[in-house]
Amino acid sequence: MRRGFKNPYGPNLAFWAVFLAITVLLLSGALWVLSFVRGTVVSAAEDEITLNQAYINYSTSGDYVATSSLTAVQAYIAEFPEPQNVQVLTGMTTSEIWSFMTTYVAGGMKVDCTYCHNVANFAADGAEIGDDVVAARKDNARQHLQMVADLNQNWLTQLADIEGKQPSGAQIICATCHLAEPLPVAWPENLHALPDEYRLPLDDLDVLLVTGNLDVSLDAVQYNQHTMYHMSESLGVGCTHCHNSRYFPDWEQPAKYYALTMLQMSQYIRENYQDSMNGQEPSCFLCHRNQVRPPGAVQAEVFLPDVLTSSYAP
Repeated sequence: MRRGFKNPYGPNLAFWAVFLAITVLLLSGALWVLSFVRGTVVSAAEDEITLNQAYINYSTSGDYVATSSLTAVQAYIAEFPEPQNVQVLTGMTTSEIWSFMTTYVAGGMKVDCTYCHNVANFAADGAEIGDDVVAARKDNARQHLQMVADLNQNWLTQLADIEGKQPSGAQIICATCHLAEPLPVAWPENLHALPDEYRLPLDDLDVLLVTGNLDVSLDAVQYNQHTMYHMSESLGVGCTHCHNSRYFPDWEQPAKYYALTMLQMSQYIRENYQDSMNGQEPSCFLCHRNQVRPPGAVQAEVFLPDVLTSSYAP
């Protein structure tokens, strides 16, 4: 190359090489973002489709019922079209009971029939089942169904008497507490940053009224605040969901009466169904899971057998 000669292509080639590299990088990144967003949207849409419309925000999809159980129950229905040894779900055919069990019992806990039954004889009890653990689960399931009927008929019905707000019509069922867990935990460790030993004041609900009484200890005030925080976080709401922020002791908000009724119901559960609670005490979180309408509750009475609904009158 002659001295003083300049290559006219050198700077241009370098510029275009850098430009093309940056363009490819930006396009690749943009395509990845679009692919990620599309995948997320499709995934969310699929989750939406799999929700069971009988429930509030809950899906019964899954292969939790074994093929062998499906075969066994179809044979049982053919042999016994009318139910044998039914103690709670009265007035239903064997086929109707099976449909209910699949959707609301097995579906609510995501377990196979063999969790509570001997599939060689679905009506068997106790020693007939041949497994003490399974037999105990079947007894416990009956107690839970009796509790469901009791709470729907004697507690949820009280909400309709509260002026200013009508209940949604949602009904309690297995998934309301279990939410796909055979043994749900009412008080997981470090729940909502509360002390591990904290529990709802079900021995004395008057502790919740300390805001109207200044002659109380700081311990009582702190206990009250723990309770309010637990309720707020469990339902995913702020203080004004239940309170007049200008005067907290006021009872002008209908939701405050709802909350008190639900606390009284929790007290009732502890007093009457503690043996069915796996050694736990009720919590707001157990049913609400950060939502006002509990996920896993049934949308309306029409989806449940009459004997389990609020309006049932024997």
